[in-house]
Amino acid sequence: MKSLPKINWPYWVTLGMASTGGTNTGDFVSEYLHIGNLQGLPFLAAAIAVVFAVERFSSWANPLFFWLVIILVRTAATNIGDAFHDYGMGFVTSLPLMLMIFALAVGAYARFSQRRAADDDNIRVSPLYWLCMVLAGALGTIGGDYVSFAMGLKPAGTGIMVGAIVALFLYAGRKGLWLNPIFYWVGLALIRTAGTGAGDALAHFGLPVVTAINALIFFGLVGYFYVVRNDNRSTSDNFLLQSA
Repeated sequence: MKSLPKINWPYWVTLGMASTGGTNTGDFVSEYLHIGNLQGLPFLAAAIAVVFAVERFSSWANPLFFWLVIILVRTAATNIGDAFHDYGMGFVTSLPLMLMIFALAVGAYARFSQRRAADDDNIRVSPLYWLCMVLAGALGTIGGDYVSFAMGLKPAGTGIMVGAIVALFLYAGRKGLWLNPIFYWVGLALIRTAGTGAGDALAHFGLPVVTAINALIFFGLVGYFYVVRNDNRSTSDNFLLQSA
């Protein structure tokens, strides 16, 4: 991609909103539109491919394209996580399995991604990055449901408790650790878990309405932080050249 967001606090805020909103859009696609969890994945994959194609041939370099892919990926990941329930796989099987797959993917990302230059203000974005992003969303969906229902915290409790853990985690990593791949992906999985609880809790107010409101908030944040303001974009030309 030609333009990516800088990894700073607006990035994490926008990512948290994408996680909550993506929980609702995933449920909207599968339940409200009656498409199903796996049946909608080809359409979401096609939409992601279109965004990548438009970004590649567009003369407008802006992180908006990155965030469009993020919300689509989170939507798909919600459906992937929920699909485990469709096939009768309980938390005893689905949670360790997804955790193992995610850990292997993150280990591969940390091992095979090119090292950042000293002036890079982002982490490497590659096909392996997007695979980890999908897996983080699926793991967060299963983990959020586990905390909400198996542990009995309910969705609102999950959103509040895991959200507080995320806030402490990100505060602890504010001095350089945000760019560490392991720290980054652990934080992202926690955000996906909190977003699942928050999204499920908000859905009780009406899934279509909540989905629309979350979309407005998400694109409002993207518009303000990455279109109106220019100081939240990655500034490393070396990084951008290597992250197509």
